[in-house]
Amino acid sequence: MALIPPLASIPLSVVAYFAAFMITFCASKAVPDIASDEWGVNVPIFTLIRYLLFLILFGYWYIMVFVKEKKTDIFDSIKKRFTVIKKPVLLLLLIPAGYIMQFLITHLMRLLTTSFPELMKDYNTNVGSLITGNVSVILLITSVLISPIAEEVLFRGLTQKYAEKAAGALPAIFIQAVLFGLYHMNLVQGIAALFFGIIFGFMAKKSKSLVPSIILHAVFNLSAYLIP
Repeated sequence: MALIPPLASIPLSVVAYFAAFMITFCASKAVPDIASDEWGVNVPIFTLIRYLLFLILFGYWYIMVFVKEKKTDIFDSIKKRFTVIKKPVLLLLLIPAGYIMQFLITHLMRLLTTSFPELMKDYNTNVGSLITGNVSVILLITSVLISPIAEEVLFRGLTQKYAEKAAGALPAIFIQAVLFGLYHMNLVQGIAALFFGIIFGFMAKKSKSLVPSIILHAVFNLSAYLIP
């Protein structure tokens, strides 16, 4: 029964996806200059709206179920989750850690592209196009700020917490990591996401906070634009 709520996040994600598409589509019709693809949809704006909807939906859900304490002001409950900030040295170490992780995965992907060009074709089309050429400021903000928070709330927050109730702490980390990999809908990127999902899951469990995994996730995403 504990796994039913996170499964409900799937139709919610679909609703948010199509809502973001319709908002962007209507905006493109109203302001034709912002249309960018054959559907008349500006992809960076669509991605931003989609992740903002994710953050609103799943953020509210996570806070009300797992953060807010009974008979306690909601802001006081949230504040307690930021006690990890009292260890600034450990948080600062996440910056080089995120860069190193991205450096290693970037060079691994380049090696795989040379050795297995067909396998890497979809990855380079879907992911490579987002981090090469002229990078949209909106897409950069989404990748570095909005999506790390939204994804950590959904996977290391809601999914891992509910899975832990059903199966225990260790299986929960692997369950959310597998779902995180499937969420990316790309074999190569999904395998990488599975690996990093395990790391983020252990961080969330150990620190009892999503702050460290959000920071590492954000630095990892940012580093994709910095590594030549």
